Amino acid sequence: MDNDNDLAYDLRQKYAEIVGVHLEAVTIARMGQDYPRYFRALENLYTVVKHKFKEKKKNDSDDKKKKTKKSDIEKYEELRTTAIEIANKHSTVYLGQTENPDEVFKIETAFRNMEMFLFKVMDGSKMFGASWDGGGL
Repeated sequence: MDNDNDLAYDLRQKYAEIVGVHLEAVTIARMGQDYPRYFRALENLYTVVKHKFKEKKKNDSDDKKKKTKKSDIEKYEELRTTAIEIANKHSTVYLGQTENPDEVFKIETAFRNMEMFLFKVMDGSKMFGASWDGGGL
């Protein structure tokens, strides 16, 4: 049994390392204003943490809630679709060919919304620890 516990601990540690690498990639791309890389890094992070997303709960007694309450996956997909539409509309900024401040703001806002949502899901899943509140430092 001790080997099973060691393996589970090792896998949790490896998963934490993988998530950390992805978080670092997102940060580096964001700080470098490399929007194609930023978007790919967000998508990669989503792939790694998607299993932590909450599914839509089906409650037969309350059809209105069932229809209006969206799952985390649906919420992320909406943010993703919006970001893609904005990036396509302002493709020269997205590709780093121009630097129109209004367009940069729109792209960065859309990508940051995706990033903040991923952090919210990760925090809600206690991926930062049971007592992490974003405070400190």
